[in-house]
Amino acid sequence: MKEQQMQEVQGVVSPGARAESFTCKVKSLVSHNVYKVRMVEIGTPGSLPVEIGSEFEAVDLSDDFLNPAGDVPIGTIVVVARVANKYVFNKP
Repeated sequence: MKEQQMQEVQGVVSPGARAESFTCKVKSLVSHNVYKVRMVEIGTPGSLPVEIGSEFEAVDLSDDFLNPAGDVPIGTIVVVARVANKYVFNKP
């Protein structure tokens, strides 16, 4: 079995900096707590979210890491944040 190297990540926020986050729609389950998501634009109240861009992978931090199948329903709208080189979200 190949041993994985652990990486430590730190975030520094300076005045005027911003956290990168956006709304996405869950499209499919890749593996365990990894999902394919696609950005959506939220319009006026009562309108449907419009999908934009292409799909990418994001990790659900609230999923049980030991559960072999994720439990976020396909089509769920989530807020995704970029942390270092990963996209993460917490299911609603």
